[in-house]
Amino acid sequence: MDVSTFIERLVAQPGYDDQIVHVEHIPRRGAIHGELERPLVATLQDSLSRHGLLPLYTHQAEAVNKARQGMNVVVSTASASGKSLCYNTAVMESLLTGRSSRALYL
Repeated sequence: MDVSTFIERLVAQPGYDDQIVHVEHIPRRGAIHGELERPLVATLQDSLSRHGLLPLYTHQAEAVNKARQGMNVVVSTASASGKSLCYNTAVMESLLTGRSSRALYL
């Protein structure tokens, strides 16, 4: 069932009389990709590419760039926008390039 049909059925339910006062369709936007300041480690690049995770979106590339600079990063975006890839990319790259690297996931 698509979203439009779901909303139509929901609005038609007796218990929802006057509870839904406005429905607005917001068209999807095309993806905007970002650039990394330097390429990823080859093994990580290959793996992300094989899994269809490249190119990175702007917020992902910006987060990876900042993490590489040693900055603290907070990512606040919508659900399913790829936040996990922001920190996992930086962590994986660090683990692949430095034997003394550690990551703590809370």
